[in-house]
Amino acid sequence: MTAATRSFGMRLGGVCLAAVTLLTFTGSPQAANSLPGLRATAAESSDATLGYRADGRADGYAAEATAAPPFRKLWSRDFGAAVSAPVAIGDKVYAVVNADDGTEGGPRMVLVGLRAATGKNLWPPVTVTDNEPDASVTYGGGLLYTQTSRGTIAAWDPATGRKKWSVRLEGASVQYPVAWYGGMLYLQDGVGNALALRATTGARVWTAPLSEYGWSPTVVDSTGVWIGFDDIAWHHLDLRTGAELHRFEVPDIWGAYGNPVALGAGAVWVRGGKSSDPTVTAYDRKTGAAVRTLPADATPAFGPGRVYVAHQGKVRALSTSTYKAAWTYTSSVGAATVRLVANGHVYVQDADGRLVVLDDRTGKAVWSYRLHPAPHPQTRIVAEDDWRGFVPPGIATARGRLFVPGAEGTLIGFGKG
Repeated sequence: MTAATRSFGMRLGGVCLAAVTLLTFTGSPQAANSLPGLRATAAESSDATLGYRADGRADGYAAEATAAPPFRKLWSRDFGAAVSAPVAIGDKVYAVVNADDGTEGGPRMVLVGLRAATGKNLWPPVTVTDNEPDASVTYGGGLLYTQTSRGTIAAWDPATGRKKWSVRLEGASVQYPVAWYGGMLYLQDGVGNALALRATTGARVWTAPLSEYGWSPTVVDSTGVWIGFDDIAWHHLDLRTGAELHRFEVPDIWGAYGNPVALGAGAVWVRGGKSSDPTVTAYDRKTGAAVRTLPADATPAFGPGRVYVAHQGKVRALSTSTYKAAWTYTSSVGAATVRLVANGHVYVQDADGRLVVLDDRTGKAVWSYRLHPAPHPQTRIVAEDDWRGFVPPGIATARGRLFVPGAEGTLIGFGKG
């Protein structure tokens, strides 16, 4: 297969399409349609965790997960300073790690690929890029994608660890992972633009202006791209063109980390509020009307008929029809975050240092594991710290296994007990 490329600038629907690269394939249509990055693979369509907050909707839900407690520890690897939210696909697990051991004078972001059953390397760890902190990894269409704070986006072969392509967004400040959907990568550059890149090549397809500069995750579903900002607005953009479908003002919502957006229970959920009165607000996706506001100091997670909301260490499982609590879990130190909802269980990262797994029907703790020492009683505890050690937090599951970043840059693999 060969390809000819050409670049040009144009405008479509009021959106600037700068330096769009078109690929013309002279091979068979079947070959073109099989390009890595173009289409979701069978492995990622079920029982997989594709990155930060589980998937492109950032809802924390692994719909077809098979993992269930009790678990036993299969392996543990020490990677340096910190481990990102892992990607778990089939019998493999991937993560970006800060490999700085304290002697290098700063972060060193490295991509690792491991065998899920043993934790052994699939290939030698590879440096994501030099001297660029804040990195993460996501998966889509059979490729891995990394991003760094200075706007280096790269695609990697998950079988070999070889780089497929890399692009640099000049002047960017990117703090959250890219979102893969339908053969495209969606992100915002931190300096007032949303972007779409071809997942197969990294070529820019569109650029769209946003209402604000800042750090905010990008979430995506079949209806479009969703991005929110502190005390300004959240945006809903067309997948194909970047044209603004809706912009909804949220002048009374400001606070943590650019108002992370999550899609769940038929609404757009935006986290924010003053530090003394943190909240999460659900907005109607068509009208922008605030449907409800709940006390919350962490981004909510979702499951069938449920939204899980944490506030001051109390995790409540709320019905999405009545918004009454089915059960409440209480942290002994007043801070907790729901990291994953999978196969009838809710995975709570308790700030007391434990991962606690709850039965979704009853809220009863059915398994726990100490990841960190208990904090000193006078320690200031933040329920959800989106970036620790220059990586985003999270846990992953695939094929009955669980993968959890632990203390001091470790990644732990769990299997059936």
